[in-house]
Amino acid sequence: MLTGLRWALILPAAWAGWSLALILGIGAHSLLEKLCPKDQVVSGMCVAPWFSYAEKAVFCGGAAVAAALIVLFTTLVAPGHRPTVALLAFTLGCVGASYMAVAADAYAELATAVVVGLLVTWWLRTRPWRHESRNIGSERGWRRRTRP
Repeated sequence: MLTGLRWALILPAAWAGWSLALILGIGAHSLLEKLCPKDQVVSGMCVAPWFSYAEKAVFCGGAAVAAALIVLFTTLVAPGHRPTVALLAFTLGCVGASYMAVAADAYAELATAVVVGLLVTWWLRTRPWRHESRNIGSERGWRRRTRP
């Protein structure tokens, strides 16, 4: 029962990771707008020469956080086959990010998301816990040990 629930929670976990990254990105952008000098705000928009670069960095950072959280959350929620789940989350995330990048002409953000997502996927796939689906909890003594 719990295993089925955890499999069902994979998509909500991906959504939660993306939503959290979106909230953090909006917060970072709001903070960036507050840093703009008042004399360089025209019609509510910052026209400082440094602002477009900082804004692009915030957008790329948000895409990176989204990629990392989506892969991480889905992998941690999965009850087994975690290396496969990490790779699948990365692959489907690349498809979704590519669609959004084409729609928004955001190719730097796409590149950032792909690189960070790939690094997180690689890191998760090399963790020792990736074999836990075969022998859950045996390393911590959660199962009763049998006598030799």
